[in-house]
Formats: sequence, structure tokens, C-alpha cells
Amino acid sequence: MNAVYRVTLSLLLVAVVSAAPQAGAATLYVGAASCDITPDQPVFLSGQFYARVSKGVSCPITANILILESRDGDKSLEQAIVISMDTVVIREPFSAVFKEAMAKALPEVDFNKVILAATHTHSAPCQTDGQYESDDPNVMQPSKYNAFAAEKMAAAAAETWKNRRPAKFSYGLGHAVVAYNRRAVYADGTAVMYGKTNDPNFRAIEGMEDHDVNSMFFCDMDDKLVAMLVNVSCPSQEVEHSDTVDADYWGEVRKGLHKAYGEEVVVVGLCGAGGDMSPHLRYRQAADDRMRELRKLSRNEEIARRVVRGVDEAFEVVKDHKAADVVLKQQSKVLELPERIVTKAEYESCKAEAEKLLKQAAETGDRGARGKGNWNARIAARYEKLAENPHPMFATQVNVLRIGDAVICTNAFELYTDFGIQMKARSKANLTFVVQLANGGGTYLPSERAVKGGGYGAVIQSNTVGPEGGQVLVEETLNMINSMF
Repeated sequence: MNAVYRVTLSLLLVAVVSAAPQAGAATLYVGAASCDITPDQPVFLSGQFYARVSKGVSCPITANILILESRDGDKSLEQAIVISMDTVVIREPFSAVFKEAMAKALPEVDFNKVILAATHTHSAPCQTDGQYESDDPNVMQPSKYNAFAAEKMAAAAAETWKNRRPAKFSYGLGHAVVAYNRRAVYADGTAVMYGKTNDPNFRAIEGMEDHDVNSMFFCDMDDKLVAMLVNVSCPSQEVEHSDTVDADYWGEVRKGLHKAYGEEVVVVGLCGAGGDMSPHLRYRQAADDRMRELRKLSRNEEIARRVVRGVDEAFEVVKDHKAADVVLKQQSKVLELPERIVTKAEYESCKAEAEKLLKQAAETGDRGARGKGNWNARIAARYEKLAENPHPMFATQVNVLRIGDAVICTNAFELYTDFGIQMKARSKANLTFVVQLANGGGTYLPSERAVKGGGYGAVIQSNTVGPEGGQVLVEETLNMINSMF
């Protein structure tokens, strides 16, 4: 077997894609692969305003691939590819290179059928040239890394596509406390991301948390588990300030699941709606740390322990309820969402802040100040463009994939949990997997209450689309989901 990637091959029987629930059975070919995309030289690590150059590898990063195609005899009825990539976000420079690589390696697959999602680790290579600067001549530039990773991932997908085999499908719901709402609300109504909760003026955690662990399981015809898709509504940023390449908690989750189910099982980890979430403890930390230390675990290992238990509890219940006759349907649509409008007061504040920080950067060479200065300058530029277009729209891709009674729906944002819960609550699917940071590099998309509280993640500098656009995203996604049932 090629050392670059493990390929686990399977085939799944599903119903013909049709609006009629009585549609006859069809055959879906499925393949799964894990592809190592760890760079072999120093890279810029993405996820912070300041530059970090990697000093080795703490945990290898991977792209994990699930391929599906339903057929009626030799006639292809539907296709889908789901890829989980250890990266902070899917930037346009990488998307373009990967699309080109896939067109060469796997031309028979419509790229609109590809769901490419980030785990949101903050310790993976940057994808945009010029985002960070360093005096180290040995740093691999983002464009070079993009080409390296895209070629490996496309080759793995193409090889997997050629070797699909029969299997069965099941899905289930477990739970794990991984996500903590990271926005503290104070007596004056303001909110602060990672604000202190032991402050006398602390009053509440801003929003709810989603502790669902949604899982899909793919077994061969001998009931051997060959792949699983695991959906956790929390970004992968426990070690977000590290100076090494690291898959964060998903690396430990995969280790735990491989130990429990076998090294050959491909684990496709997907980040649910969690723009206001974090794995960082927000209160009762001493008690939590004590339990973890008594177990002799790191924080990432503790998170993995919880997720693996969530998967275990689901699989134990559903393992004898696998289906060989399920529906497969997919829709892909580019939505036009109204952008969040920059107010005059926001313009004046951001323009002044940009001028101050960029002047500071020019005088001192402070690269962090330059990054934050540009962050504010972009908002000033947005306001000035309103004179030409007072109602700007943001185009973004949404994919909805139905497998049996379960649905995967995607968005490109760091989507606040309120929106994800709306989709889950109103979806006709038995189990709904909301996947953020997929097929694009969207910014934070905050709830209305978050915008009222302010703070990083909910201020205009953090957003392209605001609550109004978020509600449009919810409604349009639900229309797509519910039309499949």
C-alpha cells in the first residue's frame, strides 16, 4: 500500500435519487482514504494576526476523504466527495489550485459535488502568499505548500475513486462536552471573546453550546467498519498558539478512534457551527484540570476521550441497524447574502485606527500592528464603496448531501451556534450535520445578540455578512434540505 495515503474501499447500496420515496434501489460506490499533507520544511502557521514559523511537527496533519457515487447499472446517478482538511480555513488560493488538480486527476467528478471543509486547526500552513512575513529564507511559501497538498489530495481521491467496493451504512447521535461558548457578557451589556468569568461584573455566557457528536458509519459487506464521518460543533484550536505543525484535538481523536476500531478506518472529522465556540475552558477550570491530571491526559487527549466516547455510544446502538437501501441526493447552490453594512461611525473609527496602526508599523516594523491596521483599513474601504453600491451582496456556496435519513449541510463561515441550532431544529432530516468553514473562506457570521454585545467576532472588522445574511443562509439551506424529503 502506498505510504502517502491509506485507502479503504467500500460500496454502499442506496435508493435511486428521486423525489419519489418508493424509488427502486440503486448501487452507490464508496471509497475512503487518509492522505498525509504535513510539510517537510518550515511554514507560516495560520490562525493569528502575528507571524509564526513552524519549528517541527507535534502531530501530523491529514486530509481525510469519503467518496460516494450511486449507479443504476452502468449509469451514474449521483456523486459526492467529502474531504476534511487539517487547516484553519479554505482560502481561495488553495481552492483554485485544488480544483485544477482535481480536474486533472478526477475529471469525471463535478467539482460542485465536492465538500472541502477545514477542521480549523490554528497550527497548519498558511494558504495565502504575503499574509505573513519572515526573514527566514527556508520558509516554504504558501503557494508552494498549496501545490504540494493539492497534488497529494487529488491523487488520493483519484486512486480511491478507482477502487470502490460494497458496504453498508448507518448513522447515530452521541454527545461530548467539547465546545464552550467563548463570549462573556457583563453588567453593562457588553460581550468579550474570552472575557474573564471571575470578574465581579460578569453576568452570563452569551449563547448556548451544542454538544452533539453526529456520526456516520460505513462498513463492508462483512460488517467490518472501514470509514466514519464525525461532526463536532467546535473549532480545533486547543493549541492555537503553538509554534509547531499540529492537527490539534482532531489528531488525538483520530488516534483514539484508530485504537478502538483499527488503524485502517478512515476518520473524516467535520467542524459544526461554532463561530462563538472554543475548546478552551471558560469556568470551573481548576476542577476540570484536576480530573484531567488524575487521568494523566493532556487537554487534547481529554477532548479526544470525550469525542471517542460519543462515537462509541452511537456505534454501539446503531451497529446492528445498517442499511443497504438508502437515498443519496446532493444539491450545490451559490447563495447571494446581504453584506453587513458599515455605518459612518464604524467607518470613522476603523479609518482612524488603521491610520494609527499602519503608521506605528511603518515606524517600528511591528508586523502585528500592520496586520491589525489592514484589518481596519478593509472596513474603511468597504464603506467608501457603498457610494457606488449601497446594497452589496456576498456570494457563497452551500452544499446539501442527503444519505438515508441524515443530511450534511455546509457553509463557508465561522457560523455562530444559534444559526446551526435553527437548521437542526427545523430540518426534516432525522439527523442534521451542520458543517462550517466548507468550500470557502468566510469570516465570522454572528447572531443578532452577539452584534449587540460587540467584541471580537461580532464587530464589523470580523464580519462580511451579519445577522440578516445569516438568517437568509438558514432559510435557503433549510429549503434545500427539506426539498429532499
